Amino acid sequence: MQMLFRKCEVSVAMAYCCMIYVIASVYYLIVTRQFGTPFYNAIAKDPKLVEIKKKSASKRRKAFYCGIAVGVIVLFIFKPFLGCADNN
Repeated sequence: MQMLFRKCEVSVAMAYCCMIYVIASVYYLIVTRQFGTPFYNAIAKDPKLVEIKKKSASKRRKAFYCGIAVGVIVLFIFKPFLGCADNN
């Protein structure tokens, strides 16, 4: 297990998977840009639903930002890629 964390390289399969994910995400953003927002248009007619959606979006945004903060703290504490800078 220790050897896994000492390597400064990514497997080819992992690199391909990551690139497929990036390409699929860009494709999704381009294609769905023209789809419109029928769900939002439907709830926009009811102020209660709009408020529920705003509260839900706020909770999810906070959870995402907390996840980023946790990730930064974990990386700062453990410094998993510190040895990679020395190898290059």
